Amino acid sequence: MTAWIIPFTALILVGGCATMSEEECLTADWRAIGYEDGAAGLQIAQLSKRREACAKHGVRPDTASYRTGRDEGLQLYCTEHQGFRLGRAGGTYSGVCPADLEGLFLRGHSAGRDIYLAQSAVNQVASAISDLEREREHILDDITEMSAHLVSDEATKEERVTLLADIARLKERHTELELDIEELEQELALREAEYQEVLARSPY
Repeated sequence: MTAWIIPFTALILVGGCATMSEEECLTADWRAIGYEDGAAGLQIAQLSKRREACAKHGVRPDTASYRTGRDEGLQLYCTEHQGFRLGRAGGTYSGVCPADLEGLFLRGHSAGRDIYLAQSAVNQVASAISDLEREREHILDDITEMSAHLVSDEATKEERVTLLADIARLKERHTELELDIEELEQELALREAEYQEVLARSPY
């Protein structure tokens, strides 16, 4: 059996686009193309897309050769390690693996998915903290600007009344944000601990 070795980093890109030029259709090695699509974990529907692209140039794919190559490519893709890498990256399994390989692939995918979800939870809380900290900084800037106008000679009596009320409201919001950030920082510590636990539990 002829094998084509493809680096994993290229698998997402190889065969990702089914658009083929006339020259590519006329000179296509359909077994090699099938292998590349299989190694990239693409569904058999990719063949239909390639058939449609080449039909514009009067070329019909060698379906049997394509399927043979794709089956060979799936042997490279449908491994426990590749399943883990797909799950770790947040990728979704599209059901392409044959029954005899699917179990190990899904086991790896599940382990990788657990890490992805745990890390996503950490990132989500960290992002929420960052948003609140930015809001707090903006509030401090607004208070500073309002306070400067409050004591200026240009401010009218009515403006000062409004400014005092606005400053009081912003200070109250600033206090609320401090409490919210403290709560989120506690949650972040929990999420980070959970993430480390999932990492330690992973067999990869």
